Parts: sequence; C-alpha cells; structure tokens
Amino acid sequence: MRTAEGEVKVRLSVPPTGYPRRMFFNRFAVQWLGGHALVFFALVDDSGILRDVYACTLSRQTLRESKDSLGRYLGLIGAPKGAPAAWSPPGQPMATDVATVMHMGYTEEAEIVLGTFAVGPAIQHVKNTDKEIQVDGVACLRCDLETQRQFLAELYRRELK
Repeated sequence: MRTAEGEVKVRLSVPPTGYPRRMFFNRFAVQWLGGHALVFFALVDDSGILRDVYACTLSRQTLRESKDSLGRYLGLIGAPKGAPAAWSPPGQPMATDVATVMHMGYTEEAEIVLGTFAVGPAIQHVKNTDKEIQVDGVACLRCDLETQRQFLAELYRRELK
C-alpha cells in the first residue's frame, strides 16, 4: 500500500515460534558502529562465569523505525530504577546476527523478539497484495523486567538526553 508521500507501508507479522536463537540473559552491552548498534546479550552465573552470549546488529534504520513503538513501551513499563550490571562482551570474533524488526513485551518475564525480512521482496509483495509479511524469527531473548528497561534506555540513551 502506498501513502500520499510515495512511501510503501509494509505490514509485518511476527511469528510466535521458530526462533533459531533462544536464551535468557542478565547482562548486555551496546557498542555503536556509525549509528548502528552492535548489541551483546549474556548469561553470567553468580560466580561471574559467562554461560552464554549472543550478538546482533540493529541498523540505524531498524532503530529509527522502532523508536516510536519502543518509546511508548518504555513509557508503559517505566524508566529503569538503577544502572545495569557492568559487563564487557568477549573480545574474540563471534557470529553476529542482523535484525530488522524488534518487539518487546512482558508477563512474569520480559521478552525481546528479533526478526528480519528482506525489503526488496517485501515491497514487491505489497505491490501485489495487501497481506501481512511473515517476519523470519531471529532470536527470542528473555530477562527480568528491570534488565529490559535498562537495555531499552541504553539503546535510546543518545536520544533521551
């Protein structure tokens, strides 16, 4: 569907299952690469031992397109009550996913869902039909609500000042 400004609006559907990466995390780090966010999520046990780590890049376009909905969500869940636990990601190379869609929610635990889709085929799809496009699930990440608040605030910290 085209808007009056000539933009193409793509309606997306996020899958409830099928995420190749699923993990619980209690630490995170954000590194900025020319406006893109390289984000790391980690599970560190009470002894300080790193048990799991995951890395994903969020492009500046993804951050910009998610800003309004995630800003409203942060308003709903409230600002973080404290600073996140200090943690530095491992220095060795690791596989890094790319996400073009980011959704958050919570029940007893908080959740960050990352997905992706290809823009070119999505635009072609919209020209032929008005049906939603199913996003490919990238990662389903769980944490406590305070950690999610801290992550979201850190992700948009530059714009909150």
